[in-house]
Amino acid sequence: MLIDIHAHLDSKEFENKVDETINKCKIIIINAGVDYKSDLASIELSKKFPQILPAVGLHPEYINRFDQEINQIIPLFNTAVAISEVGLDYFWIKDQTLRKKQIEAMKFFLEYSEKIKKSIIIHVRGGMKDLLQLLPSYHITFVIHAFEGSIKDAKKIIDLGGYISVPPIVIRDKYRQKIIENTDLDYLVTETDSPFLGPEKTKINEPCNVSLTLQKISEIKNIPVNEIEDKIEKNFKKIIP
Repeated sequence: MLIDIHAHLDSKEFENKVDETINKCKIIIINAGVDYKSDLASIELSKKFPQILPAVGLHPEYINRFDQEINQIIPLFNTAVAISEVGLDYFWIKDQTLRKKQIEAMKFFLEYSEKIKKSIIIHVRGGMKDLLQLLPSYHITFVIHAFEGSIKDAKKIIDLGGYISVPPIVIRDKYRQKIIENTDLDYLVTETDSPFLGPEKTKINEPCNVSLTLQKISEIKNIPVNEIEDKIEKNFKKIIP
């Protein structure tokens, strides 16, 4: 079974194409909401398609909506299989006040993950140092989605019991290939971040491209693809029991 632990099938790129897109392969997909409207869309998709599981949260890019939307989002955690998409984004958000607000929001989501005992799938761009300072305070199961940190960062994540998620961009990203080379299979999972981070810059990424990620991991680790696939599925079941 293929595993896509992080996708956005409620995006406009998949409008009226979800059925066709996900039936190209045998796969389980976690669809991550990025705000209240998107969270609702993720839940609706999960009702229509059994292979789609909903995750809800508020993307750090939209931190200015936190106070407005959080009380609407909280009840949705009961329906979701995980909290996502949440995190720290210092790539798009440069304002220091908003970055501090992201950290406060992240503390809230980490606390909620611990409270309701549901995994949290985390977005982090440029905020790894701050995230690594937050994580040790919580007893949670977590995944760093589309990990782009250093090998040293990856080892710290693993020491904290976290998982590293690999998107199909790894096909053309030698730095991410190096991360895979230095990360034990016990701590790897696959995703697509569809419609983003695909194997080709000019094409819309799709969940079934997970198979390309598996092939690349197999090549790097020199382990048969079917064994990689089985291991990723076992890791997934620890994250989403």
